[in-house]
Amino acid sequence: MPAYDPVSKQILKKMFLDHRIGAKHISLQNLKTGFPSHIKGDVDKKLKKLVKQNLVLMHPTSYGPQYALNPGRLQDITKILEI
Repeated sequence: MPAYDPVSKQILKKMFLDHRIGAKHISLQNLKTGFPSHIKGDVDKKLKKLVKQNLVLMHPTSYGPQYALNPGRLQDITKILEI
């Protein structure tokens, strides 16, 4: 399993603790809240990488893309977060 940077871990942790799993999703704008302003651009890049790795699922909606943790990869996510 590859090493994950602190921003990626924080994205996963925020979604996990907020129970954003499967059908319960969050917008990118709301996901960025709580991150320092100088990191918010990095959040976009890291989230796209997590979607490519299939840890986060993107749900296209009429009001924009929404994101949720992949319920099939929860075991991997908890290992990454060391929970």
